[in-house]
Amino acid sequence: MSLFIGSKSASSRQGSHIYRDKHPSFSHGSRNKYRGRDPKVSGATLVENEAGDRPLTGTSFLFVVNELNNNYEAQTHGSEPLRDQWLNFMPPERADEYLDEWPGMVFRYLQEPQGGVITPADEYRWHRPGRGHEGHIVRVDTAGNITGHPIICRQATIFSCSNHLPVIVGPGDASLGNSRVVRHVLDSDNMFYWSLLHISRWDDGSNISYVNSEGRGVPSVVGRNPSWIPSLVPQVYSNSNANLVSGGLSGDLSVLIGLMAFHSRVGRASDVFISQKWHRNRWFGSQHAPTHVPRTQEENPRGFFVQVCLDNLVRGLEDSDENNIRAEDCLQHVLALEWHSVLVREN
Repeated sequence: MSLFIGSKSASSRQGSHIYRDKHPSFSHGSRNKYRGRDPKVSGATLVENEAGDRPLTGTSFLFVVNELNNNYEAQTHGSEPLRDQWLNFMPPERADEYLDEWPGMVFRYLQEPQGGVITPADEYRWHRPGRGHEGHIVRVDTAGNITGHPIICRQATIFSCSNHLPVIVGPGDASLGNSRVVRHVLDSDNMFYWSLLHISRWDDGSNISYVNSEGRGVPSVVGRNPSWIPSLVPQVYSNSNANLVSGGLSGDLSVLIGLMAFHSRVGRASDVFISQKWHRNRWFGSQHAPTHVPRTQEENPRGFFVQVCLDNLVRGLEDSDENNIRAEDCLQHVLALEWHSVLVREN
């Protein structure tokens, strides 16, 4: 069973996802037109506090960042590693070319009055039953037994392929063999195309850049000289429009968290969040571009899978509809964080 937006039913059972309308765009629309709604989701009403757009204190979510280990060697049948038409190495399209993953710790983000605070969520683990199978954040007891499944609300794969292709994203888990480079009819709803990192905005003067994984908007930030370029968003996304001052960075949590992960050493994505490089909605990591990314077309791409879940399970209680926090309420607050707040403020 799954959680659906709108009039469809909700449950918090194993493998639950939040399914969204993938098509609405808001890059040229009015924020008032969509007030209280995720621009990615038609009909999802948000709860707003007295301050207006600022999300309610106490909003929380869970997330994990797993680094993908890929095989970029020529295959036994003679094929070469996948490249795009400009000869950049691309993430594999077949599940068997994803050798393994370095699973990260599960973290909890909690919105406090001064901003978000990230701490390890010790009662949760990453669980993937085997290579090529879907993975999930799960709650475990002290013996390691699975006791609950929080609902997935976001997930994305993000890769840095070369200096000419610094960031590509897709709204799913590429290690399942679901990604495609060439645009053609997809075989199933679980498949996705790679796209450049795209950024959208509200036309309300806030000048906040909202990242997404589905190619909506433009490959350019809103406003001049943001403090998070080139540390989180590549320099090529700079906007030379001198009439706008950047209002910060926000949007799809799975993409935003993935951008931060590039500041980790190989296999140690969790270090970024353990060391509080993202704290109180500010970036305290390096102000320079990540160093652990490919610099040439001949280096192997580096990529992460990020999963974000609702923090809807109550500690000490069985995972059930009767005990869990209402999923729709949790979702509304997470959407408010993404689309009605600044997750990375200007320094």
